[in-house]
Amino acid sequence: MNEHSRWLGSVTTFFSLALSLIGCAQATAKPAEVPGARAEQPADEPLAGAPPGATPAASRASRRVPSLREAQVITELMRAAERVRNLQFVRRVPVLVENRERITEYVSTQIEEEELERARVVYTALGLLPENLDVRALLLRLMGEQVVGYYDADEKHLVVRDDIMRGFAQQSDDESGTQAELAEARIVLLHELVHALQDQHLKLSEHIHAERDTDASNAFHALVEGDATLAMIGYALEREQVPLQRLTGNPVQVRSFSDVVRRSPLAGSELEQAPAIVRVPLLSSYVDGLAFCASLHGTGSFDAVDRAHSEPPSSTEQVLHPERFAQLDVPTVVQLQALPELDSAGYQVVREDTLGELEMSVYFGQAGPPDDAKRAAAGWDGDRIRVYSRAGYPTAVVWLSVWDTVHDAEQAQAAAERVLSAGSASLQPRSAVYRRGSSVLLLRDIEPGLLQHIAARLLNQR
Repeated sequence: MNEHSRWLGSVTTFFSLALSLIGCAQATAKPAEVPGARAEQPADEPLAGAPPGATPAASRASRRVPSLREAQVITELMRAAERVRNLQFVRRVPVLVENRERITEYVSTQIEEEELERARVVYTALGLLPENLDVRALLLRLMGEQVVGYYDADEKHLVVRDDIMRGFAQQSDDESGTQAELAEARIVLLHELVHALQDQHLKLSEHIHAERDTDASNAFHALVEGDATLAMIGYALEREQVPLQRLTGNPVQVRSFSDVVRRSPLAGSELEQAPAIVRVPLLSSYVDGLAFCASLHGTGSFDAVDRAHSEPPSSTEQVLHPERFAQLDVPTVVQLQALPELDSAGYQVVREDTLGELEMSVYFGQAGPPDDAKRAAAGWDGDRIRVYSRAGYPTAVVWLSVWDTVHDAEQAQAAAERVLSAGSASLQPRSAVYRRGSSVLLLRDIEPGLLQHIAARLLNQR
């Protein structure tokens, strides 16, 4: 086995552990105030600042501060995070240790019901979610399985699940534990501590709260998670005495590495079973985000990654094709004019959004291999989707996209038509795909008599 294969296999193992942190950078709620560092607190002792009733008598959820040994592990990891990420902590990060129940309760508070319902309506209208799927329950199951720790950018503290933290302390005491087990345990916290460094130096908490469409939001999270995952990889390579630049300085190796980690097994997990529109963006934050940040690092070290935080990628196109980010290839802004035909027919707007290249490929992937769907979406240059509801009728979709070339638009048109052909027979008379030049218009579940009128109005505007 050559050197490249040896350390590639090592860091790929660590990458699979990083997937346990899915959703970590999106934690922005405000739980109880963090108590100061002190000796370990018994689990049955209520904490100052805890919500009313949040005691062991009312809930199995528990919270404590780290033991002395656990705090020592955190200090060691803070130093490692500083070293591999080339940033210094301005202040120590407070740490809380919580059990699975409390973390699950926290995750539940992060689900914004209104936003969730709007997203459910959009993706159900596109055929990407089953009509009867309880999306909230899916997210709770997914996060309950995956989240073992997170950095809260609002409260400025780190939360680690208690069984994980106990494992750190036990492994510190247990010299018989393998180095691989120790590295896998510690990598969880190092990833999260990089988020703390992002917050202290790169305005993570400020950027988290910025208003974005779905596409820009997916791109931002890819930067945040890709940065932390790249630092994690640097930590793994450090143990092999391999400079991170040896990976990131070779674009061929970066691509092969990303391909390997993209195929990391997820067998039996909630993530594997989740619909593609849930699974793909979550994984993309880590896999595509890693490749994006590795590309930046290869040309300008972590200084280039820092600069990207000041002006984050504006689209998943820029993440999926880092050279377009470097070339300042910004998306075309697509605007949908008013549609009096639908207003008169009683349709009401539910949501307007930009989904971007990544989610466009998920849509195309409903009818054909994922690689074909990605190729069909690769010429994306901009889109705007508007979803309408009408009492007693299916949800209607108006989705206008523009493409880099006419050829790209022809590929997108063909992919969209395959999706419609693969749909239910009742959908087809009420849906159509139109193209004019490099613009493609998808209409779904609209009265057949209105299709041509809407197409003429929207495509003639371009």
